[in-house]
Amino acid sequence: MRAAATRAPRSGRRRRRWAVGLLLGAALAAVGATAQAIAFTVQVIAVSDQTAALDISRGLLRDGFPAYVVRSTGGQGDVYRVRVGAFANRAAAVRYAATMPDVAGARPVPALAEAIPGGIMPLAPRVLWEGPIAGADLRVLPWPEGIALRRQVLDPLRQATYTLVQGAEVRTVEAWLLAPLAELPASPGLAPDVPFIDLTVEGAPDGGAAQPPAPAEDEATAPAEAETEGPPPGEPPPGEPPPVAPPPPEPAPREAPPAEPAPPEPPPAEPAPAEPERSGDDGVAQAPGGEVEGLEGALAEGVAEAGLVMLRDRSLWPPGWADDDDDVREAFRAATLALVSGRLEIAVEAVAATAYLPTGEPPPALVVVELSDRSGRDAGDIRGLGDPTEGLRPEGPPPLAGSGTGWWPEADLGTTIALDRAADAPMGGQDWTLENDAGFVRIVTAGGADWRAIAGVLLWSDGRYALVRDRDDLVLVDFTVR
Repeated sequence: MRAAATRAPRSGRRRRRWAVGLLLGAALAAVGATAQAIAFTVQVIAVSDQTAALDISRGLLRDGFPAYVVRSTGGQGDVYRVRVGAFANRAAAVRYAATMPDVAGARPVPALAEAIPGGIMPLAPRVLWEGPIAGADLRVLPWPEGIALRRQVLDPLRQATYTLVQGAEVRTVEAWLLAPLAELPASPGLAPDVPFIDLTVEGAPDGGAAQPPAPAEDEATAPAEAETEGPPPGEPPPGEPPPVAPPPPEPAPREAPPAEPAPPEPPPAEPAPAEPERSGDDGVAQAPGGEVEGLEGALAEGVAEAGLVMLRDRSLWPPGWADDDDDVREAFRAATLALVSGRLEIAVEAVAATAYLPTGEPPPALVVVELSDRSGRDAGDIRGLGDPTEGLRPEGPPPLAGSGTGWWPEADLGTTIALDRAADAPMGGQDWTLENDAGFVRIVTAGGADWRAIAGVLLWSDGRYALVRDRDDLVLVDFTVR
């Protein structure tokens, strides 16, 4: 029994004899010994014939799928489960399974991880964000400790949706422009000298996009490639099937624990550890008093995003305006105009003259510069006012004279991502790259090992994150080291 071929042999690509197939197959002998816990895998098929399971696994390996076999024993005898990959969350496994072809008449499905060999997918993909493509203008911007996606509808022109990713944290903020604040000033009455981080670099490639720092040496995750012909250590000679992982031992029955003594007094609290140092030539930071320093130095000192400076719409009607009468709407409008007028020391009539309909329909809004904490909540401190009567642009309207223009964010829209064109060359970091491969994104390590890791079409990568198009969806992924 053999897996159906999923693609033609790749022309011009030199395939190492032991780089993927037997290297990953050898890990069957070490299941559970070195593998780090990963949440999900993809189950291809379950059969009672060990030879058939191994044959299917080899066919998948030849096609670039990181396959392995797990044996389980039950009342009906042994069952051999052919599985593929290691995924850091369910969303990544679901998309991978949906893109795989049927194998021996079975439909691959996501499954909870169990006994994944240590050599299978040492970089496990994790879906951080997914959403419809919907024809929007898409940009990427570097962000302290992460990345920002900027999606904007241009017809009709609307403010953008920023998706801010920092580690596993994902936030969404609506604005024309965003910039991270290195400090969050007290409110109100401070002079405009609090720095915000400018993430552009003069003369940098890709329209000023910051380049990611190179991975540290101790973060290398690619398996080393065999330098000589023949199987890696632990691999059976050619012609003999690799051993199948035995089922995990049954846990010994647990005895009831003895009564615990009263807990001792807790020790004095220790000071919180310092933030880890970061490196990378990501841009410049505007320091108090006009001093400019590299963002690399700022991040190395533990400076991260403390808040946001935002150019965005502020509604002149209350949030539940559809259920409010005209008197309530007018009272809210008058209060908002008075607030902005007093904060910026501009006549109420001048503020009211800048009101507009953001989508051509109610409610009316002002375009303001606000300072907020990391949440981007609506109760931000107003520091500036835009004038949409002069014409809207993708980055918002020009500032109104006398409205605190020193707080206007730098008009950095990021690097444009072409949603209708796949990456035509490998992209990625120093130790590994990504490239498109027949509906999947393949990881190729510096040592020569490679495997199909992500479902979809690669659009962009900076060596830490990757954007792929999976049917009608846009998907942002990163990789968890196993």
